[in-house]
Amino acid sequence: MIRRPDVTSVAEIPRGVLTGFAQIMLQPSPLVGAAFVAGALWNGSVIATFGVLGCLAGLLTAVVLDYPRDERRDGLYGFNGALVGLAMGYFYAASPLLAVPVVAGGAASTVVMHRMLRLGLRPLTFPFVAVTWLVMALAWVAGWPVEPAAAPSPPAGPAAISVADALARGVGQVLFQESVVTGAVLLVAVAVRDRTQGVYALLATAFGLAAAYLAGFPVDAVNLGLFGYNGVLCGILFAGRTPKDLLSAVVAIALSILLVRLAHRLDIAALTFPFVASSWLVLWARGQVARRTTRT
Repeated sequence: MIRRPDVTSVAEIPRGVLTGFAQIMLQPSPLVGAAFVAGALWNGSVIATFGVLGCLAGLLTAVVLDYPRDERRDGLYGFNGALVGLAMGYFYAASPLLAVPVVAGGAASTVVMHRMLRLGLRPLTFPFVAVTWLVMALAWVAGWPVEPAAAPSPPAGPAAISVADALARGVGQVLFQESVVTGAVLLVAVAVRDRTQGVYALLATAFGLAAAYLAGFPVDAVNLGLFGYNGVLCGILFAGRTPKDLLSAVVAIALSILLVRLAHRLDIAALTFPFVASSWLVLWARGQVARRTTRT
């Protein structure tokens, strides 16, 4: 049902946008969101602006459609839109026209998110993936060329891995950020809020770097953190202090790395689909084990 926003709903928008940004990395905190926005602005104001615009579009859609206020407050209707905006700013040349798919995609991701929540599903970042793939397909049909943001040059040499840079970028790439400083800011923000999640995020990006290098995956992609960011999300999602949590994280991270490599082979933008697919699979497996344990 469409409803005219009231004063309270409008007043909550700044907090909702910040919390939406934080929820990109599963952090329901406006302070963490502020750190994320600041980190993105450090790397590039254009991409960060499109991210905020997408987040705002998603949140305003939730307000106008009168989606549950607690879900809006927790940022559940902002992070997918923020990712749509960040992705559009990353893959396409910046222009006023780019705001159209950003706003439309942010709004659409909110509708998909709400529908999945009502069905009792665990959406994660699937609304972002589905909407962005659709937008990119339409852009391809329309002849709108992909023009990725300029990336920093990796160290020269056939096997020149820059470990510290690759680790930080593995975190930063969650927000399409290739800045080492931005990646460090994101990691610190997560760790300050939840030390366990911070440790898992660091271990995940390290796992991605090591596994990709040992498997002989392209060194430039390893240095840019492209095999780390999906694993970072998996690590944060399953972070915990039990062996089951650790096992779940390791399995999900490993699966995400394989799916990223498959996407590269197929020349498809992986986005965060490897995180979504591997997490869904591990969550399903854990549910099956829990049911069997209960029956016995």
